[in-house]
Amino acid sequence: MIKLDGTIQRRFFFPSDSQTTLLYFSELGRIIYFLPHISVVDTLDKDHIRIHYQTVELGAYTINVYCDLGCEAFPEEMSIKVGPFEVDEVIKPEATLNSTSGYGYFSSQALLEDEGDGTGIDFQFRFQAKLPRPRGLRMMPRRVVDRIAMSISQGRMEEMIEGFMESALAAFPEWLESNKVQISEP
Repeated sequence: MIKLDGTIQRRFFFPSDSQTTLLYFSELGRIIYFLPHISVVDTLDKDHIRIHYQTVELGAYTINVYCDLGCEAFPEEMSIKVGPFEVDEVIKPEATLNSTSGYGYFSSQALLEDEGDGTGIDFQFRFQAKLPRPRGLRMMPRRVVDRIAMSISQGRMEEMIEGFMESALAAFPEWLESNKVQISEP
C-alpha cells in the first residue's frame, strides 16, 4: 500500500472585504477548478462534486485519487468548510504496472477575518488516500516508496495551495465585475 497523508496551512491576504470574500470562496463547483492537479468528474449540485486528483511521479507512475466533496459556508463564524461527502458509488482500488487508483479524502477549512483594507484567510488543506502499489514499484524498497508518498503528500500539497490562491486572485476581478449587483444588495 501507498499511504498519502498531507496537511498544509497557509495565511493569505485577499483584496476584498470579508463578506465578499466569503461569498467568492463558498461556491465549490466554481473554486475547485483553482486547484492544480484536480479535475471535476461529476457535479451533483453546486456544493457536492466528485473530483479526480492525478499526478505522475518519477516520470513513470501515475497516481489517481477520487474524492467526493461537499461545501458549507458559515457566515456567523466567517468560515468555509469543504469535506468528504458520502456517496454510494466509491472508486475501487486498482493497480497496474505503472499506475494506481483509489478513493481518498480531501478537506479544507478557511477562516476569514478583516485585515486592513482586505481579508486575512487562514487556509488548512488535508489530503489522504491508501492506494495499492503499482506492480512496477513492488520490488522497490519500502523506504523509497515511502519517500515517493511523502513527496506526493507534502510537495504536491504545497503546489496545490499556492496554485489555488494564485488562480483565485487572478479570477477575482472578473467574478467581482459579474457579481456587483448581488454583492451590493443587503
